[in-house]
Amino acid sequence: MNPTAAQTELPIPGTVYIETYGCQMNQVDSEIVLSLLEEYGYRRAEEPDRAEIVLVNTCAVREHAEVKAISNIGRFSKLKQPGRGMKIGVLGCLSQHAAGELKQQLPFLDWILGPDVYRTLPNLLAQEGECETRILTDAPNDELYDEVLPSRREGINAWITISRGCNNHCAYCVVPKARGRERHRPAESILHEAHEAVQQGFVQLTLLGQNVNSYRHDDIKFPELLAQVAEVPGLKRLRYMTSHPKDCSEELLRTMAEHKTICPELHLPFQAGSDSVLKKMGRRYTAKHYRHLVEMARDIVPNLLLSTDIIVGFPGETHADYLETERLVKDVQYDDAFVYRYSVRPGTRAALNFEDDVPIEVKTERLMRINEIVRESGKVNRLALLGQQAVVLVEGPSPKDPRESLGRTFPGHMVVVPGEFAPGTLVPVDLTEMRGYTLRSEVERSWARRQRA
Repeated sequence: MNPTAAQTELPIPGTVYIETYGCQMNQVDSEIVLSLLEEYGYRRAEEPDRAEIVLVNTCAVREHAEVKAISNIGRFSKLKQPGRGMKIGVLGCLSQHAAGELKQQLPFLDWILGPDVYRTLPNLLAQEGECETRILTDAPNDELYDEVLPSRREGINAWITISRGCNNHCAYCVVPKARGRERHRPAESILHEAHEAVQQGFVQLTLLGQNVNSYRHDDIKFPELLAQVAEVPGLKRLRYMTSHPKDCSEELLRTMAEHKTICPELHLPFQAGSDSVLKKMGRRYTAKHYRHLVEMARDIVPNLLLSTDIIVGFPGETHADYLETERLVKDVQYDDAFVYRYSVRPGTRAALNFEDDVPIEVKTERLMRINEIVRESGKVNRLALLGQQAVVLVEGPSPKDPRESLGRTFPGHMVVVPGEFAPGTLVPVDLTEMRGYTLRSEVERSWARRQRA
């Protein structure tokens, strides 16, 4: 952002700059907002300096994400100068969760909008004049944006939201408060969006939901929906996230194994290895059940890439509890994991009922130790792939060397491929080495010869 330019140049009418924080659900919501505004003639701006409208889509799941978002929103205040006519709004989970705090800390905001009121934006933009910050968080409890096709950028992957909200009410989580109860889109609508996305060139689809595998609409459950999307003509790969262990079934795993476009990738959060901590969290499964799911998944789905989410330092977590988490991580040998220190989220059951009694230095030590274990298992799992063949779906040029391409194997391992290939190309390779955490490869010779012929 260029402050000097901001002082001397006026915003370009009809342009919208949107900045997104948090999960893939937020990314899709930003695409939905852009689609709604494009219907009224607005167009995307690449930089905020001269955009007429600046929108920031926020996350409230963790304290760090909240603090970062507020800090970054604050930097836009210098753009709100008399006579410039710029409008700035905050969207998303943080708006729903902490609208009052946002208004107090960022008084220059024009709008604070929850995730289910985006249809009001065109009308708000049409209103002229300066006024007090508008807070809109009350919304219909059935909003799905079902008929809105997201405005996607170039690339190979399209995120498709199949459900909104969550009914699990885990003790640490703000999602039910921020996004409401769980509701699911009709399968016909999801399939229509999938067909449209593939026709637009997005050859990989990722189905999204706060608890994606709890999907059910009419008589269609998630395994059947997954199988139907897998048959979309032109689709090369299909992924989904995020799963809840209580809804991970044998039927779902067999569906994954039976369809050549469904990637053998499973993100299965376990959060804690101690049954007593899991019970306080409200997770509704035991460590033994989780281990059984992992064993079943690896038996049914060949070449499975397994990742997870882990929280350390939940209220009341003893050293013995933590060691149960560490033991599970060592036993499972994950490919990847997202590890977080517990942070108090206001309004959650944990914040209301439990004291945050694990010292920050203990949380940090536990987080670093778990990350170390996961890095080691991820490295070992990747090294075991060397000497094998794989098919890489190219995502684009390597950021380190544009003469090379970067993509993923069918399970999802990142691979550097020598040569320049168009995004969306499937390239057969031999996996030859690993640098850092990334695999490198050589293009399969007979395939390369056929391409040159």
